[in-house]
Amino acid sequence: MRRVTTGVVSPVLVGRVAEGASIRAVYERARSRQAATVLISGEAGIGKSRLVAETVRHLPDSPLTLVGGCLERGSQGAPFVPFVAILRDLVRQLGRDQVTPLLPPGGSALGDWLPDLGPAPERYSRTRLLEEVLTLVSRVARTRPVVVVVEDLHWADESTGELFAYLTRNMTDAAVLLIGTLRTGEHPHRQLFAELDRRPEMVHIALDPLDERQVSELLAAIDGQPPDPARGRRVHQRSGGNPMFVEALSDVDEAPAEDLRGLLLARITDLGDASRDLLSAMAVAGTEVSDELLLDVCGLPERQTHEALRDLVELGHAVPRDERYSIRHDLIREVVYTSLLPGERRLLHRRCAAALTDREPDSAALAEHWMAAGQVDAALPVAWRAACHAARLHARDEELQLLELILANWERVVDPAGLVGAGRAEVLRRAASAAFATGRSNRGVALSTAALDELDPTAGPERRATLLGLRGQLRQRLDGTGTQDLEHALTLLPPGTSTDVRSRLLSTLAIVGIGAHRHGESRRHAIEALRLADQLDDDGLRAPALLVLAMLVLHDVFSGTDGDTELSRRRFAESRRLAESVGDDHTFLTSFQWESLMLGYSGRYEEAVELARTGQREADRLGHARSRGSMLAMARAANLRTLGRWDEAVEVVQNALADGPPPLYAAALRLVTADIAYCRGEADQFELLLRQLVEFARHAHSADEVKAEIAILRISWAAEQGDHDLADRVLGEHLAPARAAWLPPEVMRLALVGARAQRARRVAAPRNRQVAAAVTARFAEITALVEARYAATPELAAHRLTIEAIAADQLPAWDRAAEAWRHLHNPYQTAVVLTDAAATALASNNRPGALSRLREAGALAARLRATPLLTRMDDLKRRGRLVDNDDGPTVNDFGLTRRELDVLQVLARGRSNTQIADELFISGNTVATHVARILTKLGVTTRTEAAARAHESGLL
Repeated sequence: MRRVTTGVVSPVLVGRVAEGASIRAVYERARSRQAATVLISGEAGIGKSRLVAETVRHLPDSPLTLVGGCLERGSQGAPFVPFVAILRDLVRQLGRDQVTPLLPPGGSALGDWLPDLGPAPERYSRTRLLEEVLTLVSRVARTRPVVVVVEDLHWADESTGELFAYLTRNMTDAAVLLIGTLRTGEHPHRQLFAELDRRPEMVHIALDPLDERQVSELLAAIDGQPPDPARGRRVHQRSGGNPMFVEALSDVDEAPAEDLRGLLLARITDLGDASRDLLSAMAVAGTEVSDELLLDVCGLPERQTHEALRDLVELGHAVPRDERYSIRHDLIREVVYTSLLPGERRLLHRRCAAALTDREPDSAALAEHWMAAGQVDAALPVAWRAACHAARLHARDEELQLLELILANWERVVDPAGLVGAGRAEVLRRAASAAFATGRSNRGVALSTAALDELDPTAGPERRATLLGLRGQLRQRLDGTGTQDLEHALTLLPPGTSTDVRSRLLSTLAIVGIGAHRHGESRRHAIEALRLADQLDDDGLRAPALLVLAMLVLHDVFSGTDGDTELSRRRFAESRRLAESVGDDHTFLTSFQWESLMLGYSGRYEEAVELARTGQREADRLGHARSRGSMLAMARAANLRTLGRWDEAVEVVQNALADGPPPLYAAALRLVTADIAYCRGEADQFELLLRQLVEFARHAHSADEVKAEIAILRISWAAEQGDHDLADRVLGEHLAPARAAWLPPEVMRLALVGARAQRARRVAAPRNRQVAAAVTARFAEITALVEARYAATPELAAHRLTIEAIAADQLPAWDRAAEAWRHLHNPYQTAVVLTDAAATALASNNRPGALSRLREAGALAARLRATPLLTRMDDLKRRGRLVDNDDGPTVNDFGLTRRELDVLQVLARGRSNTQIADELFISGNTVATHVARILTKLGVTTRTEAAARAHESGLL
């Protein structure tokens, strides 16, 4: 059996959970001595053999597994090849002495397969041979389940096919699972297996390609790195989700098709001339083509073309879709394409272009064919028209690609501006605008800079100001540094001139100011922009100004002024309506994002999730998935995280990251998954994300909101790892910036993680007066920070109540905080506060109160899979003896009770009686009594000797 490999194999099986479960279910049926056969089908490289091997390896009862494979058609030298291998495998595993007693005493027909089993009878019927195989396997299965695997049944000779079918029909009352793998497409046994497929004992598993996420996981498994959704999407597109192709592309996902020729060309070697010619035409024509176009391109007679198409479809090389045809895999298309001689490719491209000129005169495909045919002068005007058409359809990625095509070939023709109908500066501007829409900020900055350099010195200030404004927006997305360009643009247009451009620039500056928390400036800019819009009676200019004013209502709410969230929602709705009516996609989509954030800040998380979901759908429709769509995904994921729908939040983030959003947006998305990874105790994933975020923050000149959230994560993680000095240092570095510029929700989150970090710092050094003084001083700063903010929303109030509970450490205060989080439907914070409350209850010997709170917290944390929190609860239960109240003796040589062992464990860490009492929630007098008894029972006089004796005796 010939195999073609690439040398790269995943160490784990990715996906196939349902398929593996199906095989295990059929195996359970076999173990109960019912007929059980599994047929696994799929295209070459889809992972049939891997699925079988991985699943069978982990079946219960350690079944005897026997494997044989069919030879490729034309290369086999004898019938029953896979079953000969299976018999040889059986003898190897059990030994000849155990196998021969199971065979007929007068000689076995299987002796012709393996002479070591003795001479075969001179004559025997075919039925006897089949029956002997059936009997032998059934007898082996009396003492141990058996799994028989026959690989590559599409290459099976007639005898092998017949024997496989015979076993399927007759393997009853034996603990035997029969498995066959079969490649889809043309083979001699299609009718046989179609008939077997209808039998009740047969379970057919058809393997589909992996999806994008599974491709990412497969690449991660190969590389030993965390999944990269963007890379997974690229490789998924090139591989079609075929695991073998993914593995072949794992070293470099942009690998040229030549690296896979040995794998892929083997699939088309035996095609007839007409089929190969047609496949070549399809490879040149593109992804999906009509049979009419193929007739024009390949030049074959109609009947011959249709016959060749039928062969390609039946063999699985081509796929019909809505009366059009495509090659099944992009990689196969690339291999076929690159196998053509350059002259053959140019000729076919020229034929494709000629065929498309009347059919699709403004299509990107026509431009690309002319370009590939070497006729650039014919390609450029078509590419320009196609780019304009793409823009009208909101296909901004395609628009950018076409404009880049024009720019890359600008110097190859005599009069490009005449052919296109626009100068190079305009093409660059349009390309930069498309880059902005698609979230390709780096490229957009380069294009807009080139457009500025290309401008004629005599060009009016409006054109330069417009380009500066566009570059400012792109830079803002990239690293938060766009304000300088925007302000420069405004200086080129004094008040009273270019009113429409000034209004748009003012609104853009106002939007940038929102992200930078410069609310006063944003308000002034937005009011002036709206005044100019009203002066011109221009709804397109009103929309972004209203957007900013709608968001600033939230700032008014936070600051305790006359903020009205319903007024904000009305302004958002009006801004959205106006933006949609004039085609302002950016303002239209931003209105969804900002309103969703506003609803989340107001504690209306479910509404926020649904609004962001709607916005994402609109972003996809308008071609802004990578830009605005990614931030809508962030707004949606952040609110899902708050609601405790963590798996859903992670999925939203991964899908958004797969689009390759700008760095700022990618950082905002990763913050959500980093927080979830922290809460779930996924240390490796969290540390990786934190490193990426810190690296981004190091190079970003602005991005204040992202930097604030990164600081909060760093404080939490440092305190969790016991690095209390680092946690305090990061907290101290951000208290002043928080007071000056942060939004109240960010301030409250900083204050809360800071308060918890300070509490942990104090607990870690309970007798250190210097630490106690520092903690007291830091708590005073936190309190001042919190008191400077109005608790104007339910979420801010919940934070405030929790901080107060940390400071007071009284059960009523903890219960008020828990109720506030419970009311917000925030399960994680509810569970955390309930756990804190349980610790306080235990400290006052309120064991029933502690247990009831831990029960509620445990249910919430278990649903979230918040492992560190669950571990803390278990520790509280252990130390508080909430699980087992038995204080009687345990099994040890010294007669120590369970409680005395607990005390000894803490004592051995060098803790004082007071510290032991605090940790075990008992009184100091009780600790003193336990310590005295421990010393007596261990036969020692000092605590140090007690610790040493405990270690020597294996008590610790």
